[in-house]
Amino acid sequence: MITREIQIRVRYKETDAMGIVHHSNYVNYYEVARTEMLREFGTSYKTLEEEGVMMPVLEVNMRYFSPARYDDLLTVRITLAELPTARMTFEHEIYNQEGTLINKGQVMLAFMNRETRRACRAPKWFVELLAPYFH
Repeated sequence: MITREIQIRVRYKETDAMGIVHHSNYVNYYEVARTEMLREFGTSYKTLEEEGVMMPVLEVNMRYFSPARYDDLLTVRITLAELPTARMTFEHEIYNQEGTLINKGQVMLAFMNRETRRACRAPKWFVELLAPYFH
């Protein structure tokens, strides 16, 4: 299992007229966390795409517990519980600066061949990059 945390400051443009983060922005926070996790392991979505693999989102599930507000400092905890195969599922938890869980969700991505647009397995090099963290 791999777990990492990143921090995101809520920007004004992410809030609604009530000063509360619009629900759609949580998906963006999840993506930022996934992107940064990949960077930490020495790769990126860009590298995967250059290698001929794309990762479309298949499913997003989330639950809201409490609102985030403008200028809050959020901690996004991201977990990858198992090595990817043809799919990769991330668990996300978002905490406010007081440490209160305000949002929880899951995102499932698929691996897809860039040229054929057909499902494929995770590249061997990618699985090998993550494998040491699962032993």
